[in-house]
Amino acid sequence: MTFDARAYSVNRVAVLGAGTMGAQIAAQVAAKGIPCDLLDMRSDGDRPDCMAEEAKVRLSNARPTALESPADLGLIHPGNFTDHLDRVARADWVIEAIVERPEPKARLWSSVGEHIGDNAIASSNTSGIPIAKIAEALPERVRSRFLGTHFFNPPKYVRLLELIPTQATDPAVYEAIAEFASDRLGKGVVRANDVTGFITNRIGMYYFLSVLHAAKELGLSVDEVDAVTGPAMGRPGSATYRTLDLVGLDIFVDICDNTRAALQQSAAVRAEADAFLAPTQVREMIGRGWLGNKSGQGFYKMVKADGESAILSLQAGTLEYQPRQRVTWPLLQELLDIEDAGARIRRLVSSGGQTEALAWKVLSRLMVYSAWKLGEVADDVISIDRAMRWGFNWALGPFETWDALGVAYAADRMAQDGLALPHWVVRLASSGDGFYKEEDGAALQVDAGLRYSRFDP
Repeated sequence: MTFDARAYSVNRVAVLGAGTMGAQIAAQVAAKGIPCDLLDMRSDGDRPDCMAEEAKVRLSNARPTALESPADLGLIHPGNFTDHLDRVARADWVIEAIVERPEPKARLWSSVGEHIGDNAIASSNTSGIPIAKIAEALPERVRSRFLGTHFFNPPKYVRLLELIPTQATDPAVYEAIAEFASDRLGKGVVRANDVTGFITNRIGMYYFLSVLHAAKELGLSVDEVDAVTGPAMGRPGSATYRTLDLVGLDIFVDICDNTRAALQQSAAVRAEADAFLAPTQVREMIGRGWLGNKSGQGFYKMVKADGESAILSLQAGTLEYQPRQRVTWPLLQELLDIEDAGARIRRLVSSGGQTEALAWKVLSRLMVYSAWKLGEVADDVISIDRAMRWGFNWALGPFETWDALGVAYAADRMAQDGLALPHWVVRLASSGDGFYKEEDGAALQVDAGLRYSRFDP
């Protein structure tokens, strides 16, 4: 059925799945004054809606809060998949956010599809499951109004929203949700292609794994790595290991394993699959139940002794903790005194010693990998840069970092390291231009054909 963009507005939302992400999405919608039905499995007994009801209780107690006001909870209406699927018919946007496995998602959509309104938009929230595969479970009349969403957790505090259309998605449907998400929800919307990991998990997991491997190769401690890969490198204070503790090591490894398995199924990208092999040490930590913040210990552990709290950090290769060591390299303070992120990174990768070795190794590989993925995970460089900045709170994305270092300088140094560069990047480096430039007051970005096009900065 043809989508009528002129008649479309989001006045009510239905969220399918009352887990952490589903509840958080419902809270963000309700915070904008939009009623939201929050549905989950029917429970036995006299409280059939208890899964969604308990999600509301968790939202009321969550810290940091997922709400703008306690009154937001009144706009979230609990229900269940057995008794209340008819509520889906009155939703303008139906968002599924159940477990991250394709089979349960397909089963749910096969039962929900017939209830979706004739001008409603439907989406599956996932961090990497192929959207076109999920769409096969929907009635034909709905498929042109279906796309993928990837909200980052917690959605109230993370700006990024990846939108993933399929080949069947009506462009007007994409534009309608992109406009609503940007204007009403305040999201930074990035269009991602329907490939393994989309943008953020494909490039982001590659980056985090490269840091772990480089740290082992260079013999650096958890504290030293986080000192280099935090604000000194244009990253948030959680740096690498604290970020992984926040995400959850089990979730991190699941994403890596799923990405690796998917890549192994495609001859075109099979060669890169092993880049997503999680370190043995991380798997051993998971086996011990050390999952990060949610289990009380991961790469870091908070302990109390004599009434005082202390932070311990894991020692490389030993799975033993010792008191966290404050890294006092003079260079770190010098870097933090440099306000401009590009200038800071330029200084870092020319600083000598292990700080330079770590920073250059992970940044150079990030930049090269991102260049190879242009056209696969996203169609333009600004989408990749924005996804990494907005999703992970980086100061600069991969291509912005490359421009800050100087395209020709970085490309030559990468070539000396034996890194293979895409031919279009070699040509760009030879031209003396960058990935971005400004002409007549307009911001321009380059494509793989070395053509520049305008974008809104």
